[in-house]
Formats: sequence, structure tokens, C-alpha cells
Amino acid sequence: MTSRQVVAAALFVDLGDGRETSHGGYRWKRLPRARYECLRCHTVEVPDGNGPGDIARFINTIRSSHTCRPAVQAQAA
Repeated sequence: MTSRQVVAAALFVDLGDGRETSHGGYRWKRLPRARYECLRCHTVEVPDGNGPGDIARFINTIRSSHTCRPAVQAQAA
């Protein structure tokens, strides 16, 4: 069976470095972060916020909310 699949986008997620505190919260040394790169239109999107909740919402919605823009090509002089 021969099939061909094309990668259209890449989602990068860094889970950060956090420790649970004795009060039930988290203390972050490095906050989580994410980046979505569309390989069709060459755009990069990042979440608006930088907290764990913002990153989780971004990851859950980016694939359905991204709309490809026409790729901008450099014109020869």
C-alpha cells in the first residue's frame, strides 16, 4: 500500500518547568509556551497569554481557528 501524506502545519509545545507548592498552586521557573507554524501560508501564531490556561486553550483551538492567508512571495527586482 502506497500512500502519501503532506505535513501542513507544526505545533510546538514546551510544557515549562513548574513545581507544585504546599498551598496547592504552582511555582513556575519557566512558563509553558506554544507556537503554531502553517507550512502552507508560512505564518506563525502564538497564544495571546502565557499562562498554562492560555496555552491549553490555544492548543485546543488553533487547528480549527487558523485560516491560511495567501503566501507572500518576494518579487525579483
